[in-house]
Amino acid sequence: MGEVSGRWVVGSGQWVVVSGQWAEGLARQETERGEVVLRQETERGEVVLRRRAGEDGQPVYEIISNGCFLMASTNAHSARQLAHLGLQPLRERSVRNAARSQGGWRVLIGGLGMGYTLQAALEHSPLARVEVVEVEPLIVEWARAFFGPLNGGALEDGRVRVIVGDLACYLETAGGPYDAILLDIDNGPGWLVFEENEVVYTRPALAHMRDLLTPGGVLAVWAAEACPAFLTALAETFDWADERVVVEEVAGRRVDYFIYRGGRGG
Repeated sequence: MGEVSGRWVVGSGQWVVVSGQWAEGLARQETERGEVVLRQETERGEVVLRRRAGEDGQPVYEIISNGCFLMASTNAHSARQLAHLGLQPLRERSVRNAARSQGGWRVLIGGLGMGYTLQAALEHSPLARVEVVEVEPLIVEWARAFFGPLNGGALEDGRVRVIVGDLACYLETAGGPYDAILLDIDNGPGWLVFEENEVVYTRPALAHMRDLLTPGGVLAVWAAEACPAFLTALAETFDWADERVVVEEVAGRRVDYFIYRGGRGG
């Protein structure tokens, strides 16, 4: 259906607070990986917040779910690029259709993480409303308690509404329309955090998200590895699709992350 463009490179429960002798033991056991700040058993398994000292002396936070690394505060660049690259086509659309742009953009973000994608989205002045769907209540609490200084207090912005729930379920009842849908709920379509998330990347789900978009709207998906099959699925569902490569330097080495975009005509 669509056209694939080239590859671009863009340089509930209570908390368990680790303290006392137990914390000291954990710190000794996990010196290289960092200190376990909070650990929580949830209905989806164990969620851990870990902290270590960065190269600049500032704390680096890491979120781990069921032993699967989700993200670190050092991954800010690629998380922000998800918003910037996902919203970039909307600016071009606004130039063509000034009347539509006057109403402001409505954006749906799947996955809160540390709030970097939300923060970047809020930097785009036409944005009038953003809904953030996050399945894990702890992540929302941590974003306020620990990550506020990192994301500029994004959750306090009056344009933001946070929904704690499963993204796939939310999409079934979402009314739309959205100018952009930005997804970062896994390590990518081929590297799931929870198996039940697989449905989000299927052809029917992609078609449903396309139909939730305004004319000229964009779906953007973050991935930790290349997903050529997903790019093909986007191209066959949307009017255009592409892959952008976002480069980060981690511990002195280059790491590539991927942003997949599919756009609706108009």
